[in-house]
Amino acid sequence: MNPIRLLLSAALLALLPLGFARAAETYSIDPVHSSISFKVRHLGVSNVAGRFETVGGTFTYDEADPAKIAISLKIETGTVSTNNPDRDKHLKSPDFFNVAQFPAITFTSTSVKVGTKAATDDGTPYDITGDLSFNGVTKSVTLPVRFLGTGKGMKGETRAGGEAQFTIKRSDYGMKGFLPAVGDDVAVTVEIEGVQQ
Repeated sequence: MNPIRLLLSAALLALLPLGFARAAETYSIDPVHSSISFKVRHLGVSNVAGRFETVGGTFTYDEADPAKIAISLKIETGTVSTNNPDRDKHLKSPDFFNVAQFPAITFTSTSVKVGTKAATDDGTPYDITGDLSFNGVTKSVTLPVRFLGTGKGMKGETRAGGEAQFTIKRSDYGMKGFLPAVGDDVAVTVEIEGVQQ
């Protein structure tokens, strides 16, 4: 074989993997298939559960390069629901979420690293650090996020999703109403599904 042709063939073969490398993909959060739920201790005897009906934002996923993973979430505090209209009205007041002054909770990631996967884990774990802004206070938090996979929707669109479970202290964000009757620790579960843009 011609030496020049041999060199060209070798160069092309070396470049092939680059051509098939998966780039980071950006997904728009589908609020119909996403949820933000929470629970908090009441009088030390039970947990009261709630959720936010509206969540939006985007996330970027790249399994080959976790440094490119990014998340931006926006939760509308006025959509808080605990299946009790009177309690929900109180939660929207200045005693708690103060939705008139702080209509949204946001999270914007700043860094990511691959987490530790336990034998019982489903999906790929990541420790995602970012700025959580809540009730006028912004703090850096690290969330244990598990990427659960990708799939095709009914219209052929590519979808991806993940979940996170973590606990915050509401008093850290200036929400101190009715402590300790209403607990300080708030357990949060985030379930996110997005559509590739």
